[in-house]
Amino acid sequence: MGRASNAKRHGKLCAAALLVAAGLAAGIAQAGVRSDAETAEQALHPSAKGHGWISIGYQNTYVNGLRTTDSTVLDVGEGTMRALHFDLEYFFTDAWSVQVGIPYVSKVFHGSPHCPTSEPPQCRGAPALNPPHPESRFQDDGHYHGTWQDWNIGAAWHATVHGNYLLTPSLTLWIPSHDYVFFSNAAAGQRIWKVEPSIELAHQFDFTNLYYRARYSYVYTEKVLDTRLNHHRLELELGYFFNERFTLRGFTIGKKGQGYTLQELGPLTAGRTNDYWYHHDQLAKHNFAEIGVGADYHLAGPYTVSAAYHKMIWGQSVINFRHAFEMRLTRDF
Repeated sequence: MGRASNAKRHGKLCAAALLVAAGLAAGIAQAGVRSDAETAEQALHPSAKGHGWISIGYQNTYVNGLRTTDSTVLDVGEGTMRALHFDLEYFFTDAWSVQVGIPYVSKVFHGSPHCPTSEPPQCRGAPALNPPHPESRFQDDGHYHGTWQDWNIGAAWHATVHGNYLLTPSLTLWIPSHDYVFFSNAAAGQRIWKVEPSIELAHQFDFTNLYYRARYSYVYTEKVLDTRLNHHRLELELGYFFNERFTLRGFTIGKKGQGYTLQELGPLTAGRTNDYWYHHDQLAKHNFAEIGVGADYHLAGPYTVSAAYHKMIWGQSVINFRHAFEMRLTRDF
């Protein structure tokens, strides 16, 4: 019975090591943190032709452990992600806008490394990849590694329906900025393209300062080996305008979709040596739900500063996203 118990424990730890990087490499889109240049005021009262906004944001995310199921968190290491987000939205008609953005991501992870070759000292004795991938730079050395992640380019149509409900369908394309490393706990992202059609409804209740926003999207992804990571994404926000300058909001974000669970993917990796292991960051599920609070403060002139705090409340086959803090400066023009 002792040997069987040890074997089960060893299997869990191997499976945990398999997905340690999956959540980290998923980056902003998959870890639950969404970069959004719009403030509540901009969502409820969109701009007109020739106007828009530009923003820069900073985000710091801490992960610790791995959620194999919602009730099971394995201690497999910890990591930190720092990101700078640059976003621009412009209205070329009163109803249509285009947007573009890109984050610069810097990550570090302390735990079991991913070894593209056996040359790094941390990889001595690690299983060798077959086929080998010497083109994949080793990044799990306990230091921060940074690079540009994925471009997001999109268009949105803004319509007012039934008096004061704002309906915004949009289409966003996510394109890797270059061939960055994805086989690493400290990877900037998954390096796969995505197409995200979405629809958002925003409304301020009559005779109150209370508003809500609801956004649903279905994300289509590039096919990797034999599967895609297509997924549903739902975002809900409830906020209150205290005055013309200050807004407080609470929000929740959830994702559920295709891909391999931890239990399904582990046996396919041939002892962490084959292409399933090399591409596991791109193949694993990252189902989660998170909650957060945020605030917007309108400064003098066209500037607004925003802040938000997030934490995960539910997850399956995903890195344990403990918390994230972000700040953003937005300038209307």
